[in-house]
Amino acid sequence: MKDDKEELQSDIWEELRNLRYVFTEQRAELERLTERVTAADRLAQALQEEITAQAAELAVIQQTVSTVQESVSDNLDHLVELQLQQEGKVAFSTSLYKTGEGITHHSIFATLVFKNVFTNYGNHYNSISGHFTAPFGGVYYFRFTGHTAHATDSMVLKLVKNEEPIVCSGDRRTTATDPEDNAANGAVLQLQTGDLVSIQMVGMVWDDQYHRTTFSGFLLFAL
Repeated sequence: MKDDKEELQSDIWEELRNLRYVFTEQRAELERLTERVTAADRLAQALQEEITAQAAELAVIQQTVSTVQESVSDNLDHLVELQLQQEGKVAFSTSLYKTGEGITHHSIFATLVFKNVFTNYGNHYNSISGHFTAPFGGVYYFRFTGHTAHATDSMVLKLVKNEEPIVCSGDRRTTATDPEDNAANGAVLQLQTGDLVSIQMVGMVWDDQYHRTTFSGFLLFAL
């Protein structure tokens, strides 16, 4: 009987030792898990702080980009406005001869090439061909003058748009009692981009250092 009791007590103590060992192992495992969770929490907090910092930095970058875009847009608008203002300035004024004096004679209507350029804002008058080329659609004003002196032939000048006569002016040959004469005319024309305007002449026209024979024009407003 005594031996059975002692054996039972021994088994109980063995079981308690086993339970204690298991408890100790579980507590150690729990501590390890707690440390891992704590480390994970720290990492999550660090990541959250990093995300918050990056979000704040991204917001600053987005604001900077927005500011730059607005600045670029404003600058582009300003450049377009300046370009339109620049393109809208069209004017030229010319005379037939650069230097000297003399008569130009055409037996048939031909383009007068005005070599002396006083003003050519926008460079739309060509002093080689004698043509003005419309840079864009708009309403333009043109004027021309012609002088004849001691001429044996009459003088007829006409303003031409794309080879179409618009207005004309001229004078008969001069005489001993009327050795010099002048003629002039002008017109307001609606032009499209690329339209050509020139002065054609048949007969005799005179020019000298006083620049008596001229061709001028300028843009009134764009369309």
